[in-house]
Amino acid sequence: MRAGTPPKDSLTLRRGSLSIGGHVRIMGVDPSLRRTGYGVLELLPGSERLLDCGVIAVGPKKSELDCLREIYRGISQVLVEQKAEEIAIESVIYVQNHRTAIQLGAARGVTLLAAGNVDIPVFEYPPRRAKTAATGSGSSRKAQVAFMVRSLLGLRENLPFDAADAVAVALAHAAARRRSLALRRSS
Repeated sequence: MRAGTPPKDSLTLRRGSLSIGGHVRIMGVDPSLRRTGYGVLELLPGSERLLDCGVIAVGPKKSELDCLREIYRGISQVLVEQKAEEIAIESVIYVQNHRTAIQLGAARGVTLLAAGNVDIPVFEYPPRRAKTAATGSGSSRKAQVAFMVRSLLGLRENLPFDAADAVAVALAHAAARRRSLALRRSS
């Protein structure tokens, strides 16, 4: 992947460019070895619409390799079925347990591979940025994120926390995308 220039607010652009106008489908991903959340938003003029969300849940008895295979297949399937045009993924966070860090990195890796295989640009956001996009606070708890995602998108049902986190990442990208487009139009 070609590296882009990160804006001041710590968004890391991996590839791609932002088009002006039209509807865009953004897939948010909250990677985890056992419960990878995903959410697909359609970015409309002035609003977002949730098209799909869920959790790729892998049983506790599955090997790490089986988990990664299921994450890859699940992400690939959603990308194709929902016709996602961009992926927003949580960036690496600091964890004290080295094994957890390795597993998280592997889950992120297969997600990036799935995106790369269909040539979809990937954008990374820190978890605090995603929480801020959904709740206004980077230190929000999972229940607060889920509640606000539901409220912002006018949903009737509660979302699983992992899916809500993924939708929050997509919302962070939608907000960054809108800011970037506004800046381009004003220049």
